[in-house]
Order: sequence, then structure tokens, then C-alpha cells
Amino acid sequence: MINSRSRLAGLAGAASALALTLAACGGGTTEDQGDGASAADGGGELQDVTVGIVQLPIFAPIYVAEAKGYFEDEGIDVNLENVKSGQDAIPLAASGQIDVVAAGFAAGFFSAIDTGLEVTVVGSMGVTGPEDEEPASALVVSKELHDSGEVTEIADLEGRKIGVLGGGGATGAFFTSLALEEAGLGTGDVEFVNLANADMPAGLQTGGIDAAFLSAPFWNNTVDDEVAVKLWQAEEGISGTGVIYGEHFADSDLAQPFFNAMARGAQDLQGEDRYSDENLEIIGAATDQTAEQVSSVPLYHWHTDLHPLPEQLQGMEQVWLDYGALEYGDPLDPATYVDSSFADAVE
Repeated sequence: MINSRSRLAGLAGAASALALTLAACGGGTTEDQGDGASAADGGGELQDVTVGIVQLPIFAPIYVAEAKGYFEDEGIDVNLENVKSGQDAIPLAASGQIDVVAAGFAAGFFSAIDTGLEVTVVGSMGVTGPEDEEPASALVVSKELHDSGEVTEIADLEGRKIGVLGGGGATGAFFTSLALEEAGLGTGDVEFVNLANADMPAGLQTGGIDAAFLSAPFWNNTVDDEVAVKLWQAEEGISGTGVIYGEHFADSDLAQPFFNAMARGAQDLQGEDRYSDENLEIIGAATDQTAEQVSSVPLYHWHTDLHPLPEQLQGMEQVWLDYGALEYGDPLDPATYVDSSFADAVE
């Protein structure tokens, strides 16, 4: 097993370039703010909170809360810093260089916890919708293989190559594992191929991969272009993303107000309200898209209190333990890295 100190150093080193970028931007964290009252409590100036966020519509509650002034209502000036992945940002949150991370969960998150990085999962983000609704992501199979009868159900994927963004240790592999489990298969029964969403249609056409787990609009496009056939979508309520606090922020006076503002954003995105003109404009501006582009793609759903999902996190960890993406042996206790108290306090 790799020494924990060495792995911790590696994680910190991988994040150093992002740390320099954040420092240049001048984003303050709670370590710079002291223990004074927030502006919402009559304490004067807004308090800075820096969020490392992956620039995707799945994190719409944060974008909506910022655009509608909900953070300001709580005495917070939120600074959103785009990051490539949660793995890049978690060491920064643990070291106090940023306060909050909004990203997908991957094997690297659990490795970070195992090495002793002090971060806490406090909430979920996008969750899958009803099964009678067009999904925001799906598992598709090559149309050629499907039409030939070689792969018409999940069980037929045994021994096949499946394209997944980030490979076997990423969120897409967890979703794919849920499909495999339904057919009595595991992650060891398939080969995961790390490909970008945009590269998977070509892989399906050339035979480089046999199936792929894709986000919209990529999976929809492969079906519309008759490159692939949708084989599976997750049942309602599954999430691969969430909100992570650095321990310094979780213990601060701003932790609950920040969460309250996010939850207000989520409450504005319930049902068809997530497709309101105002919300589409906000999400589009935040993700460098037009409102029309956002509306053309199925959006996830969000819990009104954004409560975390510890059982699903346990399931993810077990998938990556079984796959060999994690180097430690026994599963971690969710009580050591999940805190539901902020969601419980939401009105």
C-alpha cells in the first residue's frame, strides 16, 4: 500500500496550480474573516466564501442562489471558481484555501478521506428523475451490436468495453455498476475505457467501445444519429454529485447561512420551475450556454433541502473498492465524513 503521507503530498501537489490561480484572483476564505457576525445579522460588510465548482447545470442551485441574491441575503459574497474536478479542489478545501466544493464524487474523494484530509460532505446536488422522464444521463450500446442481437440487454455487456468519462474510478462507473448489478454482473465483468463524452460517439461507430455511459445531450445525439440505442437509465433519486465543506468552513458561522441560500436556490428549481425563463437564463449564463441550449437538455432534479445521501456514498465506495480503484481495505464509516445537520436545519 502507498504510504498515506506520500499520497497526501501527491494530492496537494496536483492542486498547486489551481491554488495559485485562486490566490491571484484574491478570493478570501473564512480564515481571513475572523469570528464576527455576518452582514445578515447586522454586522456590516458581506463575508467572502470561495466555492470550487465544476461548471455544469447540475449545480444550478448554487448559480440560482447567487443570481437571485440569496447568498447576499445571508451576508455572503460568494466567489465561484471553476475547477476541472472535485479531486482538484478537495485538497484546497482541506487546507483552507477554498471553503466549499461542488463537484462529482470519484474514488479520489474516498482516498482523500482515507489519507486524513479534513473535508465533510454536507449535501447532494442533482438527482435522477422519474423513470418515465427523459434522463439527464443514460447507458447506451452500439446500434450495430444491438441490431445484430449481440447486445440487447445489460447481461450481454459481459466482457465488453464501456466508455466512461474518467474511467473506472469516476462517477459514471458508479452509475454503470448499478446497471450491471441488475444483471448480476460487477465492474470486474466489463472493461471501462476513459473517454470524453464528445469522443464516445466515434468510439461507438468504430468499435473502440461497445457501450457508453453518457450525459445529455451526448447520449441523446448518439440515439438521434442512429449510432447507439439507449439500454438503461438510473432509477429515481440517484446522485453522483454533492457539496463538500472544508473543515474550517464547516465550523464557521457562515456554514449554515451558505447552506440555507443553496437550499433556497434548489427550492426555486422544483418540477417544471427548473425550466422557467429566469432559471434557464441564469443556468445558461453560468455555464456559457444560451437559455435555449439549456432547455434542450434534460435537467436533473434537486432535493428541496439538498440533504446528503450517505447510503449512496457507501455504495460508491464499495464499487470502487471492488474495482480496485481504492487502495485501502475496509470501508470508511460515513459518520466520519458526512454531516446532515445543515440540511436538517433548512426550513
